[in-house]
Amino acid sequence: MLKLIRKYQLIILAIGGSLLMVVFLLQPVLTRLSPSPLKAKVATLEDGTKFTRGDVQNANVAISLLKRVNPRALGPRSAGGMGLNTESESTVALHWLLLVQQAENAGLVGESGDGAAWIGELATAEAYIQVFTEKQRGLQLSPLEEQERLASLKDQIIQIMSRNATLSAGNAGGTMEDVYKILAQARGVYRLLGSVPKLASFSDLGAIKAAHESWDAIAVNAAVLDSTMVSSTIPDPTDEEIQTFFDIYKAQSPSDNDFQIGYTQPTRVQMGWLTLDKNTFMNAVPVDRVELNKLWRTSRDQFPGDFALERPKLEAQFREKNATDMMVEADRAIRAKVVSATNGFPSTNGILTLPEDWESRRPKLEDIAQTVVDRIKEQFQVTIPLPSVTMVGDRWLNANAISSLPGIGGSAYRIGSRQLPAYGLPAFFELEEANTTGLDVQIGLPLVDPAAEDQLGNRYFAIILAVREQGPADTVEDVTRDQVVSDYKSIEAYELLQSQIDELNSAIIASGTLEPAIDMVIAMNTDTSAITRPGVLRNLLVGRESIGKGRLAAFVDPRLNVEEFRNAVFDAATGIDPLTPPTTLEESPTSTVVALPASKAIAVSHLVAPRPITIERFRTIARAVTNNAAQSELIDAGMLENDPFSFESLSRRFGLTQIKEKDEDDSEEDPVQ
Repeated sequence: MLKLIRKYQLIILAIGGSLLMVVFLLQPVLTRLSPSPLKAKVATLEDGTKFTRGDVQNANVAISLLKRVNPRALGPRSAGGMGLNTESESTVALHWLLLVQQAENAGLVGESGDGAAWIGELATAEAYIQVFTEKQRGLQLSPLEEQERLASLKDQIIQIMSRNATLSAGNAGGTMEDVYKILAQARGVYRLLGSVPKLASFSDLGAIKAAHESWDAIAVNAAVLDSTMVSSTIPDPTDEEIQTFFDIYKAQSPSDNDFQIGYTQPTRVQMGWLTLDKNTFMNAVPVDRVELNKLWRTSRDQFPGDFALERPKLEAQFREKNATDMMVEADRAIRAKVVSATNGFPSTNGILTLPEDWESRRPKLEDIAQTVVDRIKEQFQVTIPLPSVTMVGDRWLNANAISSLPGIGGSAYRIGSRQLPAYGLPAFFELEEANTTGLDVQIGLPLVDPAAEDQLGNRYFAIILAVREQGPADTVEDVTRDQVVSDYKSIEAYELLQSQIDELNSAIIASGTLEPAIDMVIAMNTDTSAITRPGVLRNLLVGRESIGKGRLAAFVDPRLNVEEFRNAVFDAATGIDPLTPPTTLEESPTSTVVALPASKAIAVSHLVAPRPITIERFRTIARAVTNNAAQSELIDAGMLENDPFSFESLSRRFGLTQIKEKDEDDSEEDPVQ
């Protein structure tokens, strides 16, 4: 055998080399002929359109780009987003693909230039939102300052969006043209989503009818007879009556009954916090004249005056900078203290699994405060007062109670571009799904990354000591006895007033005024000296949806502006000619007496005259009338309740069928219902 191989070894080598050369040359061809995983079909539409894994991958790239350039787009529709279905990565991608296809079919998607231009519009909208938020938090701006702030923010946001768009293109291996095409698609989707409220249209007669329904009014004189007017006639309840009354409402919320009384308690916490007071740090900064002079010499553009004149400003800036540096170091020391104590603990979705003896081992805020003092002395050779520690373990705090706490009540956690108020901490224990806020809140673990901060720059490191979940009040004292007694007497007094409705109505009709009805209620008290006589609100304009104060009333009592009262007034006016003058109604008074259980009061009124909408008024508000009527039609048709652009609605409309598991053409398919 060996002799045979040696004899023909040259021939064998030649044939083997040829075969290797053939395989080498065929490999690229074979590779091209083999099916690509990205071409695997994942879904089909009724018209034969196929979505592949490559399409899903491109969709995810587009979604990732939008997340970086316009994070709001990934939010729910109510928050200005596209409302993408986020059940899974494939679902959100398919939803995006369907929305884009619907927008393209409607001719709403432009070219890449449309996407590039959109960045400016997005920046303008974001700037307005940010300025509005700043004003809500107390920032005072003149009109000129507001415009300058908006312009400045817009430029900053454009730069950030453009930079993120460029980075996204680089990361995805694409060009800016690709990025702008994706933005153009998203802009088309937004046009699509905004088209729903514009679907309904009206003829002239339809608009006039809608105007009458929305803007016709009845002028009335009205007054509110509150239960407090007769509450003094109600005897104090016994302990047994208080308990019986409490038992009725202890598991109810105000929305569960007509009286809007409920004693269900929200989630409450006991908590403590350590405060880093910025003024304390600034006051602790030793002022060095040499350093001040150096700052003055190197910053003459900021401090153009002589040294003595500029010294107060120099000192303020010097203290500010050094205090900030010290607070940063204090913050770092606090985080290190907590991290070292929890190092190695297992974590699930940001929540650590704490050992059973954690309460005895956890870092105490008092110890952390001393650590801050020691670190500042070590790093800056400055001794600061011991940071204050506040513990509230003797009562339960809900969101309202936390918001009223001095200092921490007005602070917030900054997570990226969002701000989470400290008073929202109890809500973290009501979450039914995983916490995706970026702020990990759990019992017994100091919140140090990040700290809450208020507008003055003070920082607060909180710890939740205990949680009491939302549920029925346990005892009368959970609500307070005074509150329960007050509610009890208000309902008893209301029912007493309600029993006099017929007599009140007769008195108004007999006199044509409200005064006798008011006198009747006052007379129900043995001591009338302490009763405040309610005023009569004259010529209120009662519409079907709201009440205007007209020209003779200074205000509208909000207790009157409810559906029960408005409907009663219109029912009483049924059959009255819209052009009937007030003198005719004075001869034959028409009254209404309406029970208002939510306010524990009785509303009394008599009609003055119909006030139909005028031609001049219609010309002014025609557009608003048709817009409001269109919105109502969409609601009645279920268009807004059943979102036509949800994943489910689009899937039904396009006939989406998702492929199960296999990728070949004979794979089983899963129609989306």
